[in-house]
Amino acid sequence: MTEIEGATGSRIVAVVPTFRPDEALLVGIRALIPQVAAIIVVDDGSPDDPAGILESAGKLGCEIVRSPSNDGIAAALNIGIRMAIADSADFVLTLDQDTVLPGHYVSDCVTAFRIAAPATRLGVVCTDRINGQPSIPEHYTTEGLGLVREAIQSGFLISAECLAECGLFDERLFIDCVDTEFCLRIAQYGYRIAVGPGTDISHSLGDQVALRPFGVARRDEWGRPRTYEYHGPTRRYFITRNNTDLFLRYSRIRPRWVLSAIKREIG
Repeated sequence: MTEIEGATGSRIVAVVPTFRPDEALLVGIRALIPQVAAIIVVDDGSPDDPAGILESAGKLGCEIVRSPSNDGIAAALNIGIRMAIADSADFVLTLDQDTVLPGHYVSDCVTAFRIAAPATRLGVVCTDRINGQPSIPEHYTTEGLGLVREAIQSGFLISAECLAECGLFDERLFIDCVDTEFCLRIAQYGYRIAVGPGTDISHSLGDQVALRPFGVARRDEWGRPRTYEYHGPTRRYFITRNNTDLFLRYSRIRPRWVLSAIKREIG
């Protein structure tokens, strides 16, 4: 039993989907071990394990599941989540293979759940900062928790009740917009997403390139330089396809979100 589990009475199981993982996975796992009751690593069809990373993760105490095919991050997450729920998890923590958590991360997220009023209907707690970059909550609850509409799934602490009522991740999306769709869906069920006060994760966001149309630097409403992530053709296909899917799904019930998302995509 971890210290957090003993202090809160909550069983927390981490799920980490992987594809061709490197040493960063082991760094993240070592930081995670003291914070959760169990770690489930679901490999999404990696053709081999030449560096023995998955084998090493198993030796660290992780349960390793190797999918025979590459079915996407949503499918890998769902395999692990089902196992976690079957293992009596009260909360499921989802992480990318390159995410590293500070030692207090899980306890801070659990604290957010503990102080949230029942009327808040908290379903997910996410990180407050990514690589030191703060989130911008849309508003705050009476308990002082900052609420956001959407966040990246790496660092999600999701309640078992939320998963049972709202369902798991949408496997049709394969990779991109998986977290966004989940956030939008749980909102339809009345659940909210709070940032864990003071939480921060180390996480790779891909190749960030400055947005400079016609040589003019662009900044957002908070004065931060605008950047975009460079992606190859295949990844760009999934981004475009899945965004279009969500825009069509939510054009009537969340028109403001659709308009803001389109604006964000075109810079």
